Amino acid sequence: MAENPMFELADRYKTLREERDALKEQLSVANKALEDAGHKLIDMMAEAECPNFSRSGKQFIMTTTTRWSAEAERKQELYDALRAHGYEYLFSVNAQTLGSFVREQVEETADDNGETHVPAWLAGMVKSYDDIGITMRKAIKKSN
Repeated sequence: MAENPMFELADRYKTLREERDALKEQLSVANKALEDAGHKLIDMMAEAECPNFSRSGKQFIMTTTTRWSAEAERKQELYDALRAHGYEYLFSVNAQTLGSFVREQVEETADDNGETHVPAWLAGMVKSYDDIGITMRKAIKKSN
């Protein structure tokens, strides 16, 4: 007697979900191992004062990205300041967009020496931190 096509598809669906869940777990383990290796590599590169190197056809580059976020205890004050300066549209966006906005505001404060600072109306309501990571790309072959 032939199996019901709906039941066959349900069995296939169940199997695919189980495979997906197993792959998610493998990805989680791989991401954790990658993060740990990245931190160790950054430490070693910093200790060796080696900001980049090539190995196995890849170039490894230590990068630093400044990230911005709201000071938790002053969020309402930050929202009031943003609203007062016409930036209330930022209220419906994520932290990454807020960080990009603050970076733009900081870049606009550059003086003749290229030094920047947080605009006075944002001072104390946002904070920055450096996110150090590794960029990996195809190494450029040197020609003789």
